[in-house]
Formats: sequence, C-alpha cells, structure tokens
Amino acid sequence: MTDLDRAEGRKTSVLVVDDETELLEVLKDFFELTTYDLVLASTGEDAIAHLKERTFDVVLTDINLPGVDGLEVLRSAKELDPEVSVILITGNASVFNAVEALRKGAFDYITKPFDLFDLEKVIQKALERRRLSEENRRLLVNLKEANTELQRHEEKLKQQVDLATERITTLYEIGKEISSSLNLNRTLERIVEKSTQLTHSSAGLLLLSEDEGKSLQCRLAQGPAVSRWKSLDSVTIPSGLIGRAVSTKGPVVSNDLAGAAADEPLKTLGARSALIVPLEQDGDVQGVIVVLDKSTGPFTPSDEDVLALFASQAAIAIHNARIYEKIMELDRLKSDFVAVVSHELRTPLTSIKGSLEILTDERYFKIPAQQSELLRISRANVDRLEALINDILDFSKLESSKLSTNIALADLGAVLKGALANLETLASGRNLRLVCEIPGDLPMLNIDEMRIVQVINNLVSNAVKFSEEGEPITIRAELEDEGIVVSIEDRGVGISKENLSKLFQKFSQVDSSSTRKTGGTGLGLIISKGIVEEHGGRIWVESQVGKGSTFRFWIPGPGPEIAAPPRQAAGEGTSSDDGSEEAQSAA
Repeated sequence: MTDLDRAEGRKTSVLVVDDETELLEVLKDFFELTTYDLVLASTGEDAIAHLKERTFDVVLTDINLPGVDGLEVLRSAKELDPEVSVILITGNASVFNAVEALRKGAFDYITKPFDLFDLEKVIQKALERRRLSEENRRLLVNLKEANTELQRHEEKLKQQVDLATERITTLYEIGKEISSSLNLNRTLERIVEKSTQLTHSSAGLLLLSEDEGKSLQCRLAQGPAVSRWKSLDSVTIPSGLIGRAVSTKGPVVSNDLAGAAADEPLKTLGARSALIVPLEQDGDVQGVIVVLDKSTGPFTPSDEDVLALFASQAAIAIHNARIYEKIMELDRLKSDFVAVVSHELRTPLTSIKGSLEILTDERYFKIPAQQSELLRISRANVDRLEALINDILDFSKLESSKLSTNIALADLGAVLKGALANLETLASGRNLRLVCEIPGDLPMLNIDEMRIVQVINNLVSNAVKFSEEGEPITIRAELEDEGIVVSIEDRGVGISKENLSKLFQKFSQVDSSSTRKTGGTGLGLIISKGIVEEHGGRIWVESQVGKGSTFRFWIPGPGPEIAAPPRQAAGEGTSSDDGSEEAQSAA
C-alpha cells in the first residue's frame, strides 16, 4: 500500500495464488478479519491476468501450480511492478526452488503447513519494505530535484561572480585610466566616454555644480545629445530627475522620458531613457553623470549599480583635477609675483651698486681704511643679493617655460675653459686648486654659451664651498653617448644616500638649519638642471660620505635628433652610512 493509498484511505491489496481450494477458503476467512483487499486466483494464468489489470501491494503465490508455475508469476509481477513484494508458498520438497526464487527477486517464502499469524507477520514485513522502498524512491527523486536546483543556483551564482569579477576588473582599469591625467577637461572626457561604454548608452552628459551647489552646469556632452546640450547649460536644483538624483544622492532611472513631466529638462534632448548618478565627494554632490538611450534595452538595476561604483571613482578623479588646477593657478600667481618683485628690486639695487662702486673708487673719494672696509663688505653683499635675485628670476622663468636661450653652434671646450678662468679667483681665495682636464679636440655643440657658463659657475661654486683647503677640484669633459659629459669632482665631505633626493629641488638645501655655514637660495642646482634639460641633456650626481661628490651633466651632439641621456637619473648616487655630509646647495 503506497503513501498515496493510505492518504486516500485505500486498503492494502493482496493477491493470493494457489491451486488448493481449501487453502484459499481458509485464507479468505482469515483475511476478512483484516483490512486487506484480498483477491484470490487458483492458476498462474488467472494471477497474471489480475496483475495486468491492477496493482497489488503483495503477491502470495504457491510455487507448484498447474500450467504457469509460481516462478513465472513472480517474473510477471516483477516486470509489471518492480516494487511489488512477492511471497512464495512451498512444500518441503521445493525449499531449494524457493531459495532460488529469492535470488530472482522474491521477498520471502513460507513452507506448508504454516501458521496464519506468521503469514500475516511476513506480509506486514513485505508491506514495510515496500513502504521503505517507495520512501527511498521519493527521497531519491527529491534529492535529484534538489541537486538539479542546486546546480542551477550554482551556475547562476557562478555567472554572477564572473560578472562581478569582470565589472570590478573593468572598473579598476577604467579607474586607473581616468586618474592618469590631472587635466580637468581630459578627465571629464574620459569619464563620459567610459560611462556610456559601461552602460552601453548612445550618449552621455556630465554636469558639475556651480554657485556653491545651487545649480549644475553641463561641462561635457558626447553622442547625439551634443547638438542639444546647450539646453542643459544650467540646471537649477532641484529640477526634474537630475534634481532628484542630487537631493537623494542616489541613482535615478527613467525608461520613459516621453511620459515624464512637461518641465523635465532631459526631455529637451529627445532621448527615450536616462540614468542619472550623482558624483559625491565627502558627502557633497559635486555633479552628476547622465547616460541616455541604452542600446540593448531599458536601464536595469545592474546598470545603476555599476555606474554608481564608477561614479565614486570619477568623483575622486574630478576632485583631484580641480585641486590640481587651483594649485597650478596659485603656483602661476606665485611665480608672477616673485618675478615682478624681483624685477622691481633690481632697479634700486642697481642704483645702490653703482653708488658703492663710485664711493670705493679712489679716483673720486679718499676714504679711511675702516670706512673702506665697510664699503667693501656692503658691495660684496650687494653682489650676493644681485645673484640671489637673478637666481629667483631665472627659476621663475624656468617654471613658466620662459627662460631665454640663444642656442648656437659653439666650442664647449673653449666655453668651459673661459668659465674656469673666471673662477680661479674664487678657488684661490679658499686655497683650492682647479684641475682642468678638457681636451682640445672636442666637437662643436649647439649650446647657449651664457647658460652653460651659469651651470659651470653653480657647480664649481658648490664644490668650492664644501671642499677642504688644499684639495683639488677636477673639471673634465669627455665624449660619451653621442654627446659630451662634463664632470665636476671634489673631495669634500660628500652626501648621504637619504639626502640625495633633496638635490635638484627648489629652495632645497641638505643643511637647512639656521647654523649652516654656507648661504644660498637652494635654486642653483634646479636652475642648472633646467638649463641642461633645455639643451636636451641631463644632470646627475654621484657621492659617498667622506669621499666627496661628482656632479655630471651630458649635452647631446649636434645631430638631427637628441640622443637619450646616459647613466642614472638626476639625484641618484651612492653613499656610506657614517661620517658627516656635504650640504650641497646652489650658490
């Protein structure tokens, strides 16, 4: 009896097959006292006919039947219903056949004569086995269905993971791309371009906040909406879908712009659908991204999610680009201010210098020795101040790319020797020797003689400042990498590795304390670097603490193309970890 049979109140059906009429009568009388639905058959043929007409829970059959025997009934019953329980009745002489029948699928067998109550117990066991078998089959079906559902969910989850991974990878790559430039206009172009790409949209707009967040101005438009973007030149907040995105600080989507309110600003663009995502930075909305008309259908929550993630990266990129623009503007104003002030200082300084020159000229004035010494000190400091002002002016010109250069074909060797001749007085005043190792057959180079002399003056002056008395300062020029390398080598205290990075930076000095022994603006090296780079060359330093420093710069040959600079980058070098360090800074 199946679970469905029990649920519907049906009786357990039992088919009894035996050719002994008396036994059938006894079984009929006995089973009438039970709830079984009993069907009797006296031949194997009748039994098979009953099996074909209906389903039985248990078949009780004698093995030895005239014609079709019990084994054939067993076979037919199992073919029609594999779950049916067949119990065989056999005499003592047929026990061997009964055991063989068990191997063919019979549930059990009983021998004649048998106890009716024992028979009922066997039938109960057979029914229990059938119930368990049906339960097992049901569980297997449920398990199969559950496995199928689990597999479906697993496949769906895998697709979602693959999609999420692809989106994260795409967003990471796009984020790097939009952050690679600090130019605001270029950043905005990339943001709109990638927004339409991510959402498969035909057009995109980017509006930024103006008037302290009271309105939005359309800064960029791409796609069919470009010709009509002027209608969104300024959007007052709150206003339509854009205003809702700003006020809620969340994505807003409309797949039916035609049915939107009459005063909806986006309707003027002629688009069918729109997705608006705010650009939020530190809790403030600095603008919105608008994408229009998705090519593959309506905008979905997935489009909202991916564009919202991208907008968070875009907001940072825009914020950085805006800050960079402000910094560059302030830097330009600073440079202009320094240039103007420095230029204005030169006029009174020239007047003071001229007056001091006249006062110290014995042809015009006879001045006591003490006053003459004071005038000499004043004149030296005026010269120093003039040099500082010239450095500041040159640096300002370098920053604004306005440093004047008059490049022409010249003999670099002669230029170097002339500059060193003028520096002999400076070196001899410190009891230092300038060793010149400049060959006479150096090729002609395209240089600005005055600027190259300025570089030599800066580098040799540095070497003089930080060299011990009696030590040599060697200046070399050598052919290298289709150009000429000029080296200024000293035996000073050197520069430690951690301080090399401070070189070639504006207003930078290794010893910046108030007790430093040498003066200067800290601009000499960066001005020298700028001059060398103006010539297409490169400058660098090699140094070891306690052993001295060697500054080198390379100028390319006069070929049609400038060769790549040799060796290491500016500021690189070696150092030891002990000893004092050389406070290298520009004169």
